[in-house]
Order: sequence, then structure tokens, then C-alpha cells
Amino acid sequence: MIRRLFTRSKPPRDLPEAELARRLTDPDFVLDLGEYQLRPGVGVICPEAPFSWKNPPAPQPDAVFDAGGPEIFTENYARRDGDNLLRAYLPIPVQGTQGQVFIGIWCSLKTGFHARFRSAQARGDADQLGEMFSWLYTQLPRFTGPVMTKGTLVPYAEGRTPLYWITDEKHPFFAHQHDGMNATAILELYEAFGHGDVVDMIKA
Repeated sequence: MIRRLFTRSKPPRDLPEAELARRLTDPDFVLDLGEYQLRPGVGVICPEAPFSWKNPPAPQPDAVFDAGGPEIFTENYARRDGDNLLRAYLPIPVQGTQGQVFIGIWCSLKTGFHARFRSAQARGDADQLGEMFSWLYTQLPRFTGPVMTKGTLVPYAEGRTPLYWITDEKHPFFAHQHDGMNATAILELYEAFGHGDVVDMIKA
């Protein structure tokens, strides 16, 4: 997960679009973030919390969710206003490459399905659940995008984070998931989610 960790320095230099695309998708391109290293080709940007949840608490371990309560915020799950939510990755192809980036999003599942997913995720066999209907709880583009968009959650085995596919053809990111985005537009998205420092490093 990409986090804001440091302050801006000198303005980034202009790089060709092809080089920016390479840096976004090359698993051997590494950013040193001090406490850990980030490979943009396998890293993600993540919203801090589902939309409309301002100043969320620090995330707790996922096991806390099973204790119940009207408002819960863990590393991968959340409950608020009666909605049961979880983190997923929204894949976007990077134009001009064979690779893609993964945008961290929040989405919902009905109470029973949410509990089944958590149990299966803990066992490592969530892929056996199959695709699941879900609402998107992250605005894309940030602040101006639609809310409560229909989509599909695709679980994976071994506890891996599920993928999310927007199914509403009117949503601007429906086309992006199929046709991709250029590297500059992806970096602008990173910037909008508060990861300008990482953008500067990718461009350095």
C-alpha cells in the first residue's frame, strides 16, 4: 500500500510517456521509502476510508470485525451506517504496455456474503465463492465521480486481495478498466488521492 511518508523536494523532471509507463509497470523498478521498498508495478494506491467517512480511526486488526459493533474500521474491512465493506483492487491497464496498475478501493457486500467472504478469506479458499455483486464505495475520479456504482467482486485463493470490476457502463472508469489509461493520467489519479510524493519519486 502506498502511503504519504515524506515532503516535496525539487520539482520532478519531464519524462517521456513511454518511460513513465515503464516505471509504473516494471516489477524491477523500485522506490526506496525508507521503512520499506515499493515497486509501482505491484503496489497500489489506497483511499484512507470509504467515501463520506471523514477522519476515520486508525485501522485495527481484521479479527476485531468479528467482535461486532455499529462502527468498525480494520486493515481490510469496515462497517458504518449499516454497510459492510471491504478493500479490493481495481485493475487498470497501462496504455503502451502489457502491464496494469491496481487502484485500492472500498466496496460492499450484503451482511451474509460479507461474513462468508471473511471466513473463506481466512481459510484461503475465497475463490470458491465465485463472483459476487457489490457496490463501489470509492469515488473515481476522487470527489467528482459517481457514488454507489454497481460492480462485481472477484475473490482469489490464498487470502489474496480480491479484484473489483465496474459493471455500470456509464461510469468513467468502466472504459478505463477495458481500454486502459496513459501513465500521465494514472499519476494524476495518484496525486488526487494524496500520493504526490510518490509521483515525484516515480518522475525523478
